[in-house]
Amino acid sequence: MKFFIESTVTVLVGIIISMILLCKTDKKKNTFLKILVYIYSPLTLWSAYFFVRYLMLSGLPMVLFWAELAFFGLIRIIMLTAEIKGKPVIKISKIVRIVYRSCFAAGLIAFIVIEGLIINDMNTTPQNGLDYVVVLGAGVSKDVPSPTLCYRIEKAGEYMQNNPNTILIASGGQGPDEWISEGECIKKYLVGVYDIPEERILVEDKSTSTEENLRFSRQLIEKDDASVGIITSSFHEYRAGLIAEREGYKDIYSIPADSVFPMGIHYTVREFFGVVYLLIR
Repeated sequence: MKFFIESTVTVLVGIIISMILLCKTDKKKNTFLKILVYIYSPLTLWSAYFFVRYLMLSGLPMVLFWAELAFFGLIRIIMLTAEIKGKPVIKISKIVRIVYRSCFAAGLIAFIVIEGLIINDMNTTPQNGLDYVVVLGAGVSKDVPSPTLCYRIEKAGEYMQNNPNTILIASGGQGPDEWISEGECIKKYLVGVYDIPEERILVEDKSTSTEENLRFSRQLIEKDDASVGIITSSFHEYRAGLIAEREGYKDIYSIPADSVFPMGIHYTVREFFGVVYLLIR
């Protein structure tokens, strides 16, 4: 609730700043440019707030994206405001404008489409009665699962309790600061906390990436046409599904686990770049 209140206040302040910047301009001119100012101002302020409040000291990958987005937004606000007032900061040729706007529009469309696919898989209703489910590892501190892995284990425990004929593959190798492999950690908590019988759990403990998670887990599946659910963080489901297809899975289903909030916003945006990289490599 606190996050939503702070975000709402930040956006409102951004709108007020836009009104102040444009209050002495001709109301009948440059309508499109003014709309852009009203879009950029809240976006810029919120990006700066999100970066400073939640990400700056988090140590997560790609957190500077939000600072860069805020800086880009600030530059655009300055340029747009100056242009609206008839005093452009720099004169830009028509060709450069066309190229910039075309690239920006193409990038924005790609972002919207891919994020739409990511969000769609985030909200998938799990299919019951699957032959297998694969739980992707997500970090262990000594022998304790990370918050992200806890959510995945919770979803796995819930699914296995409701689907007594499903076999689970706990996937994840052992990192340098981990006492046990992520696969063993998943199994340990499913057996100890959720009372899942050990004979229903297979462990894959050699993988170090999502690709290896799915590749090595595939080797434990007896039937080529087996139905397989992937249990991972909701934002990660779409990319995991693409990787699974490349690794030879024939019948794949998403079983999204909850994400740590509000960090999940960062992860969801970051997934766009992960998906693009996967598609072009």
